[in-house]
Amino acid sequence: MKATRALALCALAADAVLSAVLYGRLPERVPVHWNLSGQVDRYGSKAELVFLGPLFIAGLWGLMVLLSRIDPRRAARAAEETSGPMDQADGSYWTVIHLVLFALAFLHGALLLTAAGHLAVRGRAVALALALLLVLPGNFLGRLRPNWFVGIRTPWTLSSDEVWRRTHRLGAVLMVAGGLLLLPLALWLPPPQALITAVLVTLASTLGPAVWSYFAWRRL
Repeated sequence: MKATRALALCALAADAVLSAVLYGRLPERVPVHWNLSGQVDRYGSKAELVFLGPLFIAGLWGLMVLLSRIDPRRAARAAEETSGPMDQADGSYWTVIHLVLFALAFLHGALLLTAAGHLAVRGRAVALALALLLVLPGNFLGRLRPNWFVGIRTPWTLSSDEVWRRTHRLGAVLMVAGGLLLLPLALWLPPPQALITAVLVTLASTLGPAVWSYFAWRRL
C-alpha cells in the first residue's frame, strides 16, 4: 500500500507541475472533450482544463479517505486482513484506489499535452490510459474485501461475501486480460479505432462481471 500511495502522490505532483508549466503556453480556449472518433466536441477555458484535473483527483482522494472511515464493513475488513491498526489494514482497498488515481493523473497529463500541441494522437493516449485503468487496479481486484464504496458493487455482491469473492476474481482476470490486450492495440490501431476499442474492452471487462454476479448469486 505504501508503494502505491507514493506512486499516486508522485503522479499527482507531476500532474500539478505539468499543469503549472503548460498553463502559460495554452490558448485561452482549449479542447476539453472528444468524441469516439477523436474529434473535439467541446471547448473550454484553459483554467478549466488545467485546474480541474488535479483538483478532481485530489478531491476524489479526500472523498475516498472520508468514505473509508464511515464504511460499515471497515472493522470486519480490518480483522480479516491484519491484526495491526485499522488504518494499516485496508491494503488491497487502498492499492486499488491509489492505482486508479495514478491512471487518472496519467490521463489528465495526456489531455494537457494534447491541448498544448505536444501530443497529436489523443485517441491513442486515452486508450493507453484506459488500459492502465484496467491492468493496474485489476491486478489487486481479486483480493479486495467486501465494502460499500470500491469494487464491483451490485445487490448480489453486497448481499453475499462468496458472490463478492467470485465476482471480483472474475473481474480481476477480465480487467488484466483486457488491459494487456488493449496496450498493443492502442499503439497499433489508428487513434479513432484505438479509442473505440478501448471503450468496448473497458465496458466488457467491468460490466461483464457485474452482470455475472447475478447468476453467481442465483447458483448459490
